[in-house]
Amino acid sequence: MLGQQPDGSENDMQKQKQGTRWARRVSRGLLATAAMVVGLGAASAQALPIEASVGTGLDEATVVLEFKDGAEFVFLVAFTDDGTVTGLDLLDILETELPSFMTDIQTFFGPFVNGLEYDGHANAGFGGGEDYWHYWTKDTELDPWAFSSIGVGDRLVSNGAWDGWVYGSAAPPVPEPGTAVLVGLGLAGLAGYRRSSSPVA
Repeated sequence: MLGQQPDGSENDMQKQKQGTRWARRVSRGLLATAAMVVGLGAASAQALPIEASVGTGLDEATVVLEFKDGAEFVFLVAFTDDGTVTGLDLLDILETELPSFMTDIQTFFGPFVNGLEYDGHANAGFGGGEDYWHYWTKDTELDPWAFSSIGVGDRLVSNGAWDGWVYGSAAPPVPEPGTAVLVGLGLAGLAGYRRSSSPVA
């Protein structure tokens, strides 16, 4: 009959269709946000050029140096992960294979890094305040940096690990892709899709 209002079941079907369309839009938004996060992770790995790749083995760790004069270097160190490789071993590989890379290792309740030198940049000793080598670690690239609570000789590294060394600053090494940025991107993506794709009541 012309002009007849849809009954309750038709209204329910329309609402169900609108809800389904909204769910699909949100799903597409989540996929787009995930793609952005993956892209950010890939870009962050290239934020600083790789200075050198050294070592042998199927596993790989990244070592980051930041000198007090602002010079920053990123090294890839290949090794065989047998459960015994330490942060100190990574530095030993770098020193063995790179002529201008030198370490000054002291012993005080175990080995610690007193000095590092590379390509004309060098810092050593404790000069007061933050003037010493700060040791930062993370297990994967996307993890946030954590100030190491153990010494370089006790830090066991596995494939994909990162070790960071910073002299003269308490800040972690190089800007990280870390959790805050990733979560922020995810929330921004969801907020954008919620504004543009809210279901009709």
